[in-house]
Amino acid sequence: MAGEGNGGRRGRGWPAWLLGAVGLALLGWLMWQLERSMLYFPTRLGNTTPATWGIPYADARIATPDGETLGGWWCARPEPGAPVLLFLHGNAGNREDRLHNVAGLWRAGISVLIIDYRGYGDSTGRPEEDGLYRDGAAAFDWLAERVGGRPIALFGRSLGGAVAARVALERPVARLVLESTFTSAREMARRMLPLPGIDKLVRSRFDTLAAVERLTVPLLVIHGEADEMIPFAMGQALHAAAGSADKTLRAVPGGHHNDTYLVAGEAYWGWLRDFLGAPGAGPGGGTR
Repeated sequence: MAGEGNGGRRGRGWPAWLLGAVGLALLGWLMWQLERSMLYFPTRLGNTTPATWGIPYADARIATPDGETLGGWWCARPEPGAPVLLFLHGNAGNREDRLHNVAGLWRAGISVLIIDYRGYGDSTGRPEEDGLYRDGAAAFDWLAERVGGRPIALFGRSLGGAVAARVALERPVARLVLESTFTSAREMARRMLPLPGIDKLVRSRFDTLAAVERLTVPLLVIHGEADEMIPFAMGQALHAAAGSADKTLRAVPGGHHNDTYLVAGEAYWGWLRDFLGAPGAGPGGGTR
């Protein structure tokens, strides 16, 4: 009787395969929540604008195809022939935190549009990979309508480099700058959590390496040799894999993830002026 009772209880229990499936689904959900919390760190805007840095600007409100509205600042140079650049920032903060970059670019003779992705700054929505790609493409289209057919370059920093590389596959980008950018989100997961199969649980791809392999536009890679977040080797890998015949790697000795422009100093702005063809630019060069 005892055997029958135990057997009956086992029969009413969940099959092992179903328990395993539920466990995997729960693990996947937990990993997705952890992934989002580790990947996106948006903040809302404060009270600083480009005018705080003495830079003239216009507010940009950009509609995406899926109904979100992005906030941005369009900082145009007065010179008709100034290079045009779309700046796509990294995964933390908002565009306000990059005003030092915008000011440096503008003073180097470059017109800059900087945007906040969905969920960042004053942009609507919630960040996720495909949405960020749509944001980058929508910003490019908004800018293209305003510059009358002039060439548009993309600048992607850190996570923004993955977005910029993807947009460059979908839009007629003239030039591409990748700074402190990783090869892929899954490779970063393997680096941060060295557990067997951890990359298989990461939903976001942000596969910059796969994108640059297909790109033929001129490419400039800038990376700090002492980057504590995204190793310099990833910048080297992006440069090596790029399909472009015109590619340059600018290493910043002693440069970390967030201070390449400070460590490199005036040379940093010279690299960008040369690459983008800003007024007063000299001949390029570098590791090719």
